[in-house]
Amino acid sequence: MPLGVSDAAWLAGILEGEGSFMMSVSRGCRYPCVTVNMTDRDIIERVTVLLGCSVYVIPNRRIDRKQSYRATVQGSRAAEIMTQLRPWMGLRRGAKIDEILKEYGEIEPTEVRRRRVLSRCLSQARSARVRPPAGSQGVCLVFPKATQE
Repeated sequence: MPLGVSDAAWLAGILEGEGSFMMSVSRGCRYPCVTVNMTDRDIIERVTVLLGCSVYVIPNRRIDRKQSYRATVQGSRAAEIMTQLRPWMGLRRGAKIDEILKEYGEIEPTEVRRRRVLSRCLSQARSARVRPPAGSQGVCLVFPKATQE
């Protein structure tokens, strides 16, 4: 959902000062990520409303430190936020967003990758004259053809 002008400007200001824009890696997949950490819970709560995520309470390792909070959004939603906020960002963060969005645009979408892998899997199953188990959701078990002795 698109941000209003005042919300986009406010969020850009917070992220310009306290946010991080990066490509995260999980299980070999790379995806955009927007994160902000701070000790002001009311600000983080507003950020989470605009980003569409939850407040994460960062465990406090020292009693003499203020409690910190985090808001993080990843994947296509992070790319959408970056695109909406790009005109509001400064040179350095804007360049980082451009770099991330370029890389993200070059990554094969998850659904396309799943269809490609499933298609290959089914093709292998057909050539091996076996069928994937019912309800396997794309899990392909291909056994070598039995040899006659």
